[in-house]
Amino acid sequence: MSKDKNGAGAKPDKTEPNKPDAGQVPRVEPVETPETEQAEPEQVESAPAEPAQRDDDATVAGAEPAEAPAPAEPASGWKRVGQLLRPRGTRSELLTGLLCLALGFALAVQVGQSTGDQLSSLRQDELVRLLDEVTQRADQLDAEVSDLEAIRDDLQSEDGRDQAARDLAQQRAEQEGILSGRLPARGPGVEIHVADGDKPLEAQSLFNLLEELRNAGAEAIQVNGVRLVTTSYFVDSGGGVVLDGAAISSPYEWTAIGDPDTIDRALEIPGGALPRIREEGGDATTTVEDEVLVDAVRIPGEPEHAEPADGK
Repeated sequence: MSKDKNGAGAKPDKTEPNKPDAGQVPRVEPVETPETEQAEPEQVESAPAEPAQRDDDATVAGAEPAEAPAPAEPASGWKRVGQLLRPRGTRSELLTGLLCLALGFALAVQVGQSTGDQLSSLRQDELVRLLDEVTQRADQLDAEVSDLEAIRDDLQSEDGRDQAARDLAQQRAEQEGILSGRLPARGPGVEIHVADGDKPLEAQSLFNLLEELRNAGAEAIQVNGVRLVTTSYFVDSGGGVVLDGAAISSPYEWTAIGDPDTIDRALEIPGGALPRIREEGGDATTTVEDEVLVDAVRIPGEPEHAEPADGK
């Protein structure tokens, strides 16, 4: 509101723009336009990180104190063992192991082929004989295993322990008595008849027959009523033969206890004791029996030099 000179109230004057004088270049003023508010991306103000406060400091409302990370648990003993046993082989070590495996497989195949070639070269009767021997040996081992298991069970039983010990001692004494020649024996075996030919048989021929009987598994042997033991010997004497200091003469009647079939096959092997006796002109025959009797006994003498080793 402006007042005039008379001091009377007047209406508000209209403001007019100043008109430029003639000959004066009008001044152009920029027209102010209303500034449009430019959209600015909202900025998320992140609160500055603050150091963790102690328990006795005041905490911000709604915020919980951060928990310290739990210390790592030490590895257990088995986990350490597993880490130590974890394979750490290099590529060269792996290649070396594969080569060793291949070589071992090749050797196994070669051994199997060699065994197969050896068996394929045998005749049918030889294969049958070999199979029978293996089967019989397996049966014997099975029987021994069963006997030993029965003895073990008896010894483990408290009630029968003493009786089993006595029975075992008796059995061992009988076995030692048969093997040493102190006791007579009976069982399956063979009867062997040997006689001189045009010329008397030598002691070496009879000793070879004794060795083959032992190798074939004969457990008790006698010839012409004399029990043969580990110390038995044959020597030539004046056209005859002396056995353990006693003179014996043809015919020589042998009795042996053992597996009859095994003994019979062993004695008839080409180049063995009986074929050699026949080559020298002598007579030799074998008879397989289900049961034979070896009734000759020997009383062993006292050892001159050997003595017990006090359990050592």
